[in-house]
Amino acid sequence: MSTARFAGKVVVVTGAGHGIGRACADRFAAEGAEDVVVVDIDEAGAEESARLIRERGGRAGAVVADVADESSVDSLRRELTERHGRLDVLHNNAGRLRSARVTELTSEEWDLTFAINVRSMFLVCRALIPLMLPTGGAIVNTASSSGLVGEAATPAYNASKAAIINFTRQLAADYSRDGIRANCVCPGWVPTGFNDPVLSEMTDAEVAAMVTTMVPMGRQARTDEIAAAVAFLASDDASYVAGHALVVDGGLTAVR
Repeated sequence: MSTARFAGKVVVVTGAGHGIGRACADRFAAEGAEDVVVVDIDEAGAEESARLIRERGGRAGAVVADVADESSVDSLRRELTERHGRLDVLHNNAGRLRSARVTELTSEEWDLTFAINVRSMFLVCRALIPLMLPTGGAIVNTASSSGLVGEAATPAYNASKAAIINFTRQLAADYSRDGIRANCVCPGWVPTGFNDPVLSEMTDAEVAAMVTTMVPMGRQARTDEIAAAVAFLASDDASYVAGHALVVDGGLTAVR
């Protein structure tokens, strides 16, 4: 791993107060980012992620924002403009997962899932791409292997993650000529609290048995493994990669 792929870069990571987002923010900082802007609706989580980065010698600051809310995203844009006046890397990672079949899912749950998973990416990209246009940059959206296949009892999540994949392709079509590369990462199972709505009724042994059965590699991913993929897509090592959905799922979708 290079320690300087993001030297001099200003990076924004949404949903960075925990899990994959925290690991990605940490990775950008470890690779020399000038500033990692840790964005989350959870103030304590955002502050903790930024503090951990600073303790390891990185540079980071926390911003509390609801990325599904237009006014909150506008405040984020103003703060970023005042702080740096530019943006080099945007990692849209905020997300939501709830478990229910279509006949059991409320309209409110459907709308909230799409607001957090999809509307947020539209709002953040609309607000922050102008800060990238003068010099170019990279956008990495967190989709999911769930956006590539059908799964039981997660209709809103699966549909929203599929939308993210095609939204990413659309960004690449519109902004590649402006020097802005857009790609997305599609994680499989990762042992974070994010999956609790699906796994909460299963024992650890049942989860382990399910993963062993479903995932050819026989295990869940570590958050740092997802962060490595995100960092690759955001770096110049992926300079000719645009509109791509990079699957990081231990072979999960290869065998379904």
